[in-house]
Amino acid sequence: MRPSFTAQTMALQRAMETARPERSRLFSDPLATAFLSGPLRGAAALVRAPLLGRVAPRLYDLIWPGPRPSAVVRTRLIDDAIEAAVGDGIDQMVILGAGFDSRAWRLDTLRRARVIEIDRDETQAMKVEALRRVHAPVDSVRFVPVDFEHDDLESALRAAELDTAKPALFLWEGVTNYLTAEAVDHTLEIVRRLSAPGSTLVFTFVHSGVLDGTVKFPEADRWVRSVAKVGEPWTFGLNPADLRGYLDDRGFELLWEESTAAAGRRYFAPTGRADRASELYRVAAARVVCPG
Repeated sequence: MRPSFTAQTMALQRAMETARPERSRLFSDPLATAFLSGPLRGAAALVRAPLLGRVAPRLYDLIWPGPRPSAVVRTRLIDDAIEAAVGDGIDQMVILGAGFDSRAWRLDTLRRARVIEIDRDETQAMKVEALRRVHAPVDSVRFVPVDFEHDDLESALRAAELDTAKPALFLWEGVTNYLTAEAVDHTLEIVRRLSAPGSTLVFTFVHSGVLDGTVKFPEADRWVRSVAKVGEPWTFGLNPADLRGYLDDRGFELLWEESTAAAGRRYFAPTGRADRASELYRVAAARVVCPG
């Protein structure tokens, strides 16, 4: 199997943000381009060109409205959530479906934390190869190959020596919308069971209305078609109005929830940018209240 295409496009979107002038970008991810191959690597080179770099994000958004602004906003929003959690004393983090996430290398606070990354073997293999190619240290992160639909996540995390007596931060970014409802439930149960009091889960999801047709979003049709075309269709969503009850039933307390559109208005405005993220893509944080 090939590495996730959507994981690579997320890396491209982070590379595009990193290429922006420092005064207007939301974050910097120097490793993003290392994870790209083929045409996507070429696209990342174009956005660094003086003239093309300014128009490339606009062209990208014309073809795929929604994903790029939502991707960079959710990255910054989650960065801030991680910084807050580590500031509160959490010193171990599990990234579920890590893809080409580079926070273990680019966030200073995580360099003092224990980081475990979970993802499919082929994606992790490509990631480790890319990190070694640019001489980024790989021994500081524990890479654990797991397929959420088929493998035993609990055994894998125990084997990775997750300290279940200490609070942990679990990050589940850009994953739930590609799973079955059963796989999402099973993963939440494992997170709950392995969590010490004070543990937190930060995760993303798509509005269920985009899947069942009950809510219309202007950018939804092209977005849904594009992920399906590359063989990674959206299969799961949640209604934000039902989220608190959904989490309560599974032993979690909702701390906050926000659309990338709302977060975008907060983050983009101070930079003078007019980027518009999507209401359909959401980020939430929950505390484990019934640990195993």
